[in-house]
Amino acid sequence: MRLTEDARDLFLPAACASCRSAPAAGSGLCAPCAADLLARRPVLATPAVRTAPPVVAGGPYDGVLAEALNEFKERSRRELAPALGAVLGRALAVVAAEVPDAVLVPVPPTRAARRARGFDHVATACAGLGDRYPCLRARPRPDSVGLTPAERAAAARQSLHPVPRRLAALVALGRPAVLVDDIVTTGATLAAAAAVLRAAGVRVPAAIAIAAA
Repeated sequence: MRLTEDARDLFLPAACASCRSAPAAGSGLCAPCAADLLARRPVLATPAVRTAPPVVAGGPYDGVLAEALNEFKERSRRELAPALGAVLGRALAVVAAEVPDAVLVPVPPTRAARRARGFDHVATACAGLGDRYPCLRARPRPDSVGLTPAERAAAARQSLHPVPRRLAALVALGRPAVLVDDIVTTGATLAAAAAVLRAAGVRVPAAIAIAAA
């Protein structure tokens, strides 16, 4: 029961977000799991949607990275943000070498998802990595689980829209944008986000993600 879990968390040290068998340090992970995450190396993802920009992910969506990301998103364990931000930072370092002076545009959650989590997990993870321009908004959309690739693409296109004043400010900068997401699967969301920015005249040469499914 969630009530039992909440009561336990009040009185007992938080367990490691990955192995759950050892107390977590300040990072939300025990020392061995933190070392595992630190050893991850960025990978080039290959989105199925061809209009998605090239994506560099912090690592494959498995093991410690998958567990930590799920705890961060679904249980609002914000103490994991620095560790996951470091994973994103390594992906960004690969992209930055090819796209200097880019700004970061995080893919937004829907209002319902943000309300359920209590925070914007993508924007939180990439805080401190560079200049951020949150110029997109996400309207309600169906859960992508169970949708076909075509349905995912249609849902993403219908959901993502610009925030006009913020997008105009980004256009005025004249700098390229790197999209930021948590997990890249088919690339439908990144393709839809890139389409909005490109339609306004913003160059979107690449994207980064915490993990690649």
